[in-house]
Amino acid sequence: MNKLLLTTAAIALTASPVFASDIKVSVGGYYTSMYYNVDTDNGDYVNSSFQEDAEIIFKGKGVAANGIEYGFQVQLEAASNTTAEQDQIDEHYIYVKGGFGKVIVGAENSAAYLMQVSAPTFLAYKTWDNNFDTWGEVAKYEKPLHDNYSGDANKISYMSPKVNGLQLGVSFTPSNTYSGGAGVSLGDALLAKSESKYEDVYSYAVTYGTKLGGVDVKASYTYEEGDKGTANDDESSIGLQLKSGNFAIGGSYFEADEASGNDWEIYHYGISYKMGATTIGLAIQDQEDASAANTNNDTTITVVGGNTKLMDGVALTYSYEMVESDDTSKGDSEFLGLGLALKF
Repeated sequence: MNKLLLTTAAIALTASPVFASDIKVSVGGYYTSMYYNVDTDNGDYVNSSFQEDAEIIFKGKGVAANGIEYGFQVQLEAASNTTAEQDQIDEHYIYVKGGFGKVIVGAENSAAYLMQVSAPTFLAYKTWDNNFDTWGEVAKYEKPLHDNYSGDANKISYMSPKVNGLQLGVSFTPSNTYSGGAGVSLGDALLAKSESKYEDVYSYAVTYGTKLGGVDVKASYTYEEGDKGTANDDESSIGLQLKSGNFAIGGSYFEADEASGNDWEIYHYGISYKMGATTIGLAIQDQEDASAANTNNDTTITVVGGNTKLMDGVALTYSYEMVESDDTSKGDSEFLGLGLALKF
């Protein structure tokens, strides 16, 4: 598999790199600011909270005379916390794109992460990829997506072109010693073994999209595995989303079989409806930890809310979020949120 990835990348990177024009650089990103009123049984959490999730994204793109596209992306965290593992710059990579598909080299999420299908979006963020310090502060919260083994560590990924709605993806990550994307030397890789970091992480994805009788159908199967010490951990997900007119419904089943940690089974599903400038919806996440060592990690999260477009790139978002935990020390919590989301 390593040879296949490296060969594909070498062909793409050396395919007549004579540009018809210079690489053009653009700046964009997003900024979501939320206020939450909180009612919680967890005495460690404050009764009101301001939350932010923001990135400034630099993009570069150039097209060679033969039509092959070369580019890069660097994502700067515009709102970060103070924990030691927080990176000021996370994803940063170069890519080559053409009729052969797309090759990505650098610190980017895996193919399994990028190609996964799940519930429709109706808030300013994906309910299955919540980056706010809310749910995880009052109960055990696990994202039902593939960001646990390779993260943003340096890797090589290949996504095939779509053929009759079918697309394949594969990624290889030597080590997640630096999950934010710093280079990993041989010495670091040896250190990773002693620290029980993940190494030799492989990610696979298959997606399919079509239209059946006026219904847009998207489906995915994603899988990722990695070695952690003497253990081999793996996680997989099946996702489906249907959209017809203003309605969308979908979800995913995520499972992690980890000899070195948790044994997750997570269902995340939801429905959305668009009416003019407003989209409303409902999402539920039901997660269970089957590990015998973790008997109080079961959590149910229910989200009701929506967003209203105020102008291009600006939306008002609002939600009621309920977290129910089996952990008696944390109990149940309710969040009433209101915020502004900017995309630029």
